[in-house]
Formats: sequence, structure tokens, C-alpha cells
Amino acid sequence: MKVIYITEQVYLYGGAEKILIQKLNYWADIYGYDVLLITSEQRNREVCYPLSKKVSHIDLDVGYKEDVSYFKWVNLTKFPKHYKALKKAIKEFNPDAIFLISLSWIRLVLPFLTKKPTYNEYHTSYYGFHLKLQSKSFVGKLKKKLWDLVINVVENYYTNIVFLNSEELNFYKRKNGVIIPNFFERVDFIEKTEKKKQIISLGRMSYQKGYDLLIKAWAKIDNKIEGWTLQVYGDGENKEALLKELNSYNFKNKMYLNDAIPDVNIKLAESEFYVMSSRFETFPMVLLEALSHGLPIVSFDCPTGPRSIMIENEDGILAKPDDVEDLAKKMLLLITDEELRGSMSKKAIVNINRFKPEYVMDLWDKLIKKNSKVTQ
Repeated sequence: MKVIYITEQVYLYGGAEKILIQKLNYWADIYGYDVLLITSEQRNREVCYPLSKKVSHIDLDVGYKEDVSYFKWVNLTKFPKHYKALKKAIKEFNPDAIFLISLSWIRLVLPFLTKKPTYNEYHTSYYGFHLKLQSKSFVGKLKKKLWDLVINVVENYYTNIVFLNSEELNFYKRKNGVIIPNFFERVDFIEKTEKKKQIISLGRMSYQKGYDLLIKAWAKIDNKIEGWTLQVYGDGENKEALLKELNSYNFKNKMYLNDAIPDVNIKLAESEFYVMSSRFETFPMVLLEALSHGLPIVSFDCPTGPRSIMIENEDGILAKPDDVEDLAKKMLLLITDEELRGSMSKKAIVNINRFKPEYVMDLWDKLIKKNSKVTQ
């Protein structure tokens, strides 16, 4: 079996990049398939997560101008180069299945570039698009509606559109839609790590992740606890502003905004529980990672991810969306109730088995074999 994955880049640390690399490695190392990763904007940067030597990687080096729409003239002129290079790479590799993770114009042409089965994966929540739409002008909203109409038509030509949870599929209502969740990556034995009075959060320093709300929640419980720290790891466009806001407080229980790190397993293992302050999610990989380490979760019940992963009041607690007071209350509960943390930790280790790699990848394998002439 020969599989192609197409995306823009794999140099930024993020959930979509991580699960992509995990799937590529699994296809190549466990199934023994020929796997090709095609990027267009890697820009000679290192791949962010360890990529199997059995996975081939080519970058088309298209060079789109960053932070500018693909449909602006400066980027439209690069379209022919991208189109020809991508078509050539697909033809030469001759795959049995082609997967796409992209929100660019490539979504519009991939089903027509080849007669091979094509799959478009959604890794971004519809709710994030909804929030952006609210701030657009009348013309902007009209353009978005026209774009959605085009996408609706084009996606009928894909073999399947893959969603991470039922809420996303119910929103988009694709007739060719299927649901396949992400999986957690099994971690090799880690020497028993001593727990610290530490809470952890991982993610991009962006509006979506709501770290401004987390800072406010921490402020509400700082005087009610003793000797705890809140460790946040990530990079992003809002980091400077968040650091400025954090420094405006004089917390006795320190909160840190650390740089992103490639291997978070030790940091997770030494923490007591995980907190997620996101305004919206799709299927956050970090919750899978946290639960696999036996960490209970405290999270906003935001659209559309946390509830798809954690089991409320078994391995985690949900707070009202964007409600800083409620998030602080739920964090304080886990901080002060050691017995509850312990019982939720045990449940987490059991419940995470719903997202075992072998189970999820079997769903992928059955999907592509159903649509391919290759059945070996």
C-alpha cells in the first residue's frame, strides 16, 4: 500500500502536526506501507517531531507569502508552480490513497488532480470559523458564504471527508463524512517520576487557547492555595502580551509561560493534573497525552473537543465555557481534594484505551482498503 499526505508545513509544534507525524510513522513502521509526505512551505526548517526514516519527505518549496491570503495576487502567481509540482509528485509516487490537511486553495483542486482516492481531514473546529465570521464586514461575510458554497460542492468529489468527532460532522453534514478520532502515542517506559504540586497546560499562545482567561482564573485562587505552580508551555503570536499581563500580578504561587518543547512526557508525568482554558477546540491531542499519563483534566466545556475525549466526573471536570470564576472553582477543587485526583487518575489510565493507536489506525486502514483495489 502506498500513501501520500499533503500539508503546508511540519515545523510548528501543534496538535495537527503531532498527530500527522504519528500517523505517518505508524503507516510506515507498523503497517510497512510506502509513505510520502509532501509539504509546500517547510522553508528548510527541521520537522518538529521525530519522523521515521522510513517516511519519505519532499518539500515543493512554493514560497507563498506568509500572513497573506492565497487568493491575493502575490500568491496567486505561485499557483501554477504548486499545481504542476504537486501533480508531478502524485503521478510519480502512484499512491493508493491521498490525504490532505490544509485550508488553502489545494482543497479546491485535489479531487480533480488525480483519479486516486482522496481524503480531506478537518483539524479545525467550525466554531473558530464562526467566531471569526462575527467580526467580518458585510462583504466579508458574503465572501465567506460564497466560499462555503464552493467548498460544499467540491468536497462531494472527495472519497471521504474525515472529522474528529460527531459534533463537527453534524455541523457540516457531509454525505461522505466519516468520524475517526486522534490517538495517543504510547510512551516508552519513563522512570518513576516524583509528582510536584504542579498543574500543566500545553498549547499555542493564541486567542483560541484562552491563556488570558487562565491567568485571571489563577489570580482568583492564588491566595487560597500554598506551594503550587502552574506551568504553561507554548509559543505564538500572543505570548508577549500574555507575559505582560502575567507580570502585572504578584502571584505567590507562580505561573510560568515557558517556550514550547518537543518532548513533554516528563513534564506531564511530574504534574498533578492538566488544565485547558481554550475558547474552542476540535480534538485536542494534549488531552490524550495528559490522560495517558494518568492526569485528570480541568477544562472549559468549549466547542467541540474536550467532551469528545474526557468523561466528565470520571477522569476530568468541565467548567462553563469562558467562565473564569467556574474554571477557578474547578481547579481549586482538584488542588484541595487529593483523593479525587487519585481516583480520577486511575480512571484516566483506563478510559484512554478508547483511543489506542492500534484501534484508531485500524479504522484508517479499513477506510483506505475499502476504497482501494489493494487489499493486502
